[in-house]
Amino acid sequence: MSSGQRLNPEQKLAVDHNTGPLLILAGAGSGKTTVLVSRTERLLREGIVRPDQLCVLTFTNKAAKELKGRVTRKLKGKAEGLFAGTFHSFGLQILRKHHEKLGLPKFFSVVDSKDSAALMKECVSDLRTGKAGYDIDDLMRLISEWRQKGQTKAQKDEAYEVAAEVLLPKYLRKLQLLGAVDFDGLLLRPLELMESNAHICEQLQSTYQQVMVDEFQDTNGTQMRLLNKLVAPHKNLSVVGDDDQSIYGWRGAKISNILNFPSLYTGCKLVRLETNYRSTPAILALANHIIAQNPQRHPKTLRPGISTTEQALPELSVYDTAEEEAEYVCTQLASQKENGRKYKDFAVLYRSNSQGALMEAELRSREIPYRISGGTGFFDRKETRDALAYLRTALRASDVSLRRIWNTPSRGLGESTLEKIGNHCQSHNISFVKATKGWRTFGIEPSIGAKIDLLWSQILKLKMDLEQAGQFPSTVFMPFLQMIGYKQYLEKHSKDSVVAGRRWQYLQIFAEVMDSFAKRAVNVQEGLADFIEAMELRDNVDHKENEDRVNLLTLHACKGLEFPVVYLLGVEEDILPHKTLGSDVSEERRLFYVGITRAMERLFLSHTRSRQRHGKAMQVAPSRFLNALGPELIIKHDGPPKGDPERRKQMVAALFSRLDALDGKAVTKSP
Repeated sequence: MSSGQRLNPEQKLAVDHNTGPLLILAGAGSGKTTVLVSRTERLLREGIVRPDQLCVLTFTNKAAKELKGRVTRKLKGKAEGLFAGTFHSFGLQILRKHHEKLGLPKFFSVVDSKDSAALMKECVSDLRTGKAGYDIDDLMRLISEWRQKGQTKAQKDEAYEVAAEVLLPKYLRKLQLLGAVDFDGLLLRPLELMESNAHICEQLQSTYQQVMVDEFQDTNGTQMRLLNKLVAPHKNLSVVGDDDQSIYGWRGAKISNILNFPSLYTGCKLVRLETNYRSTPAILALANHIIAQNPQRHPKTLRPGISTTEQALPELSVYDTAEEEAEYVCTQLASQKENGRKYKDFAVLYRSNSQGALMEAELRSREIPYRISGGTGFFDRKETRDALAYLRTALRASDVSLRRIWNTPSRGLGESTLEKIGNHCQSHNISFVKATKGWRTFGIEPSIGAKIDLLWSQILKLKMDLEQAGQFPSTVFMPFLQMIGYKQYLEKHSKDSVVAGRRWQYLQIFAEVMDSFAKRAVNVQEGLADFIEAMELRDNVDHKENEDRVNLLTLHACKGLEFPVVYLLGVEEDILPHKTLGSDVSEERRLFYVGITRAMERLFLSHTRSRQRHGKAMQVAPSRFLNALGPELIIKHDGPPKGDPERRKQMVAALFSRLDALDGKAVTKSP
């Protein structure tokens, strides 16, 4: 059959499955996307389901768009109505349709993690318990756990538990008053709706006759409950994942979802994809050995599926210090670049962001171009979030967006005015937006009111100009930011002019992406609405990804990627596994495995004998994950790899330099 072309037997087995629960254990590099696309296309082409009856859930919008695009091309456009998106976008779709059932306004806001933290700070400031120094991130994590479990009361006499009992209802009340939903709410509110409204629940269950989930090992408890509810009548749930790549337990992912799936769904068909189309046999042998040490896992062994002339074993180098480690890795990068590699072929991986600083400094000193992934993202930058808030306020003003731009840049609308308006909102149960427009009715001074009126007139002018901007709203939006003084604001609040210029460039990227949405839409209003939704849901924005730069990534950020050459630094105790972050050693071993399986052709591991900690050089030990690795799996070097020509040149140059210093004169060097 056509769906089986170019599929191996295991892939074909998964693609040909029709009804009932299916677990596809997709090992690293085993072609799971091909399986997802092929199965989706076959179900639609053979009429097993209509496009509007099929729901494919992913963890990134980029993955969803790729899948939907490939299916649409295969079916020559006959995939209209297929839902392919993230769990959060699926929840958003349900809430948009049934907002009134949950007391939400038609154009409710989606509050991101930083705005959620700001709301929590407001709640904490109202406590007046005398307890200072609550860590907002810790509070948010605890409250998120409570909400997922349905917990509302403290179960132990501990400061954060007691505080959470008071803060949780205050926080949820603030969200309700703002007409907003946070990221947890995008999953919890639809689940609440399905559990409380039998008619809507049955409607959703009958609509989606087939549900597929990608990266199933990353699902949390709420997502699992949502899936169970959605497929309860028919059990047509197909999940694709790899328990060996479950590395997000620290943010709520439950590996038990994939480990227990066959027992939860009796009669489940299990297919193992073990043919790897990415890495050399030598890299796979090391990866298989490492992950086999984990006690609780679905058994699987990766096999090479590509023919290659590359037979080199992975290599392990031991350096005296982290500085030496960074220095020699950069030397090897430069040497391989001279031998024909491109910088973008290389990935340098590490467990924590602090390790990347030394590599970044060394790359800068050698003028080697690089990019960092896993640091401050495009959507987490203050300037990007400010720009989005201005756009949101102009098109569909919300309390969250208006509060964000209220005095940014400074326009003389300080905290006292904000507090006075906030009190009026609470006492009269009205929105912040409505209160600001009626400032004359509750004692705001005319001089302050004039500034509020000016802000609203600027916003109204922006709205009118955007509606006339056609496919290029950036031609209106960027001059608007300059007009209100935002560029000067960046210059004032940046370390220097270079940093300010870079921050303005991020806004230009923001504007370019905004234009791209406007061009794809029927009209500018629809395009900007799609853009706002994409930004609020954290769509990936790719920009200049083909530049020739070395890739610096944390191990968590590298998942799903592949590189011809990988350097994995700091494979030592207290880093991998991590002393404070790595309480689950099995998950740390999976993280190591993920790093290894990013490598396509060459893999270089390293660790040091000493590392700076709290300003002191401390002796360190190799990671326990390196125990019992024999010569058939890895080549070990005490120092940089032998035969490194660039290193030899450096050693000779250093020797002559020392001789020059001793003699006090030039030394003639033999050819």
